[in-house]
Amino acid sequence: MEINIRQITHLTHRFKKTSMLLAIAVIAALGYTLFFLAPADPPPPDVKIVEVITAQTKDIQQTAQFIGTIKAEKGTLLIAKSRGILDRYATSGQQLKAGELIAKIENNDVERNYKLSQDMEKIAQVQYERFKQLLDSGVLSKNAVEEKKSLWMEFQKKLSDAKIALDDINIYAPFDGVVGVFKVREGSQVQNGDVLVNFYDPSTTIVEFDVPLSVARLVHDGSPVFIDNQPYALTHIQKMLDEDTHMSPAYTDIDCNNCIIGSTVNVELVVQQKSAVIVIPYEAIFLRDGKPHVYLAKDDQAVLTPVELGIRAKEVTEITAGLKNGDQVIVRGQARLYPGVSIKIATQSGNAS
Repeated sequence: MEINIRQITHLTHRFKKTSMLLAIAVIAALGYTLFFLAPADPPPPDVKIVEVITAQTKDIQQTAQFIGTIKAEKGTLLIAKSRGILDRYATSGQQLKAGELIAKIENNDVERNYKLSQDMEKIAQVQYERFKQLLDSGVLSKNAVEEKKSLWMEFQKKLSDAKIALDDINIYAPFDGVVGVFKVREGSQVQNGDVLVNFYDPSTTIVEFDVPLSVARLVHDGSPVFIDNQPYALTHIQKMLDEDTHMSPAYTDIDCNNCIIGSTVNVELVVQQKSAVIVIPYEAIFLRDGKPHVYLAKDDQAVLTPVELGIRAKEVTEITAGLKNGDQVIVRGQARLYPGVSIKIATQSGNAS
């Protein structure tokens, strides 16, 4: 009985000790939770930082971009009209007056034929004049004289044809201008129809470019155009599609003292233009349910607003409905926004340019 009491006393002592340690552990855990894992103060409302511009009425121009080629307004390709050996009488870059000789196609047959035609025409003329004198003296009949006259006229025609053939072997400057690049080397054999050299007047230059049908319908002679950012007026657009390119050829007269004939330039043709319309940066617009929207900044909140678009010019676009003068349009940070979210304007980006 005495042993049992001792055991009970020992067990009781151990239980008290264990309970005390357990209580200390619970108190320590509660303290850790209170001091280290206690929730912080409630977070402030979600505020998004955005940038805005003020919507204002402006002028806008929609343009189309093309590549144009600088050409001489007066220029031509000189083509061989006979076969033979090319002999140059002028050099590339040389300035000539109209009618001066550029090159010659050596063709002995043509030259001999011309000389022979000259001789035969002269003989026929002498015979006719002699028969005419005999007619006046009554020795010959009028019919005999008419035959000689017809023969002379026939040789005159042959001489004229020979003269044309002789002129065809001589390549003359068609107007005052500059000899371009020869397409055939001197001493080479050429055939009828071969391109020999180009000839141009550099005092007046144009820019030529091709316009697709969708643009050709919207522009006309006199439409604004920019050549390498310099303003001009469209001189002419052909209201007919080229059969090969299916484009409408157009050109603009330009003033360019240092232009290189044949070089390319950037052409910006004004397709449409409007005055005093609402214009905003295109980056402010996004699609929601397949329709264009913007966010407006109103009372420190983002307000989702549907808009309708007009013409676009580079980085800005016309708004035909949905905005009014003075609206604060959010231009950056839209991806993080939702209707009614609190916002803070970081900077004022200015107006749409």
